[in-house]
Amino acid sequence: MAQSPTQDQVVDAAKALGKDEFTRADVAGQLGLEKSEIKQGFQQAKKAGRLEKTRDDAENTGHFKLAD
Repeated sequence: MAQSPTQDQVVDAAKALGKDEFTRADVAGQLGLEKSEIKQGFQQAKKAGRLEKTRDDAENTGHFKLAD
């Protein structure tokens, strides 16, 4: 992928995971990219209200879910 994924691609990848919660790394892996490569699309999806942060785990890793 020559450029960072769009928010639609990020949300589609999150849906394809089939999990209630996921991390940025999970979504990046689904897209075959590194976590840093999805930053822009992930942030856009959060700002648009399509992804919601649920918690930070013990390692301070953010966990997210698809917005209802």
